[in-house]
Amino acid sequence: MANNDQDFINLNEQDGTVKILRVAAGWDLKEFDGENIDVDLSCFLLDKNGQTREDEDFIFYNNLKSADLAVRHLGDNRDGMGETDDEAIIVDISALSYNIYKIVFIASIYMADERDQDFTRVENSFVRVVNEENDVEMARDDMTEVFKDKTGVIFCELERVGTEWHFRKIHQPLTNGLKEAAESYGCIIASIG
Repeated sequence: MANNDQDFINLNEQDGTVKILRVAAGWDLKEFDGENIDVDLSCFLLDKNGQTREDEDFIFYNNLKSADLAVRHLGDNRDGMGETDDEAIIVDISALSYNIYKIVFIASIYMADERDQDFTRVENSFVRVVNEENDVEMARDDMTEVFKDKTGVIFCELERVGTEWHFRKIHQPLTNGLKEAAESYGCIIASIG
């Protein structure tokens, strides 16, 4: 996806006092016969080399908190039902380690290969960044692409630029879902859904 000025949003320019962000994602499942699709929101805390520093830098349904507790996953929604956010991750940017330069957010389908599922069965996906302290939405991205045969999508990222945080749209499809992303960011994964 080509980047343009609308792909980057300086969150600190919108609110210079922001300290805690909620990155929330939602999606709808298309009607179909068969097993329900479980889409998961995950994130990776990356250093200046674009790699995780330790296992706890991978926040997902089996590791809900970073080691410093600055990043917390609010739990797994297994059915995508409802009109609002399906899953969310809280990021306390005031408490985040200075070794973290970027946080990458991924939506992936749990056990996609075993269930023969992909993102063609998911629609109306979005991600939004909210100031957790006053519930003001600071950035939003509605993803309209269809990722046939893909089991994961790098949705967006938060990037530290000096003392400021920027939101950036990504929309990079992943053929092998969360495992592909984890390995590319330096995590050693034996098996993951």
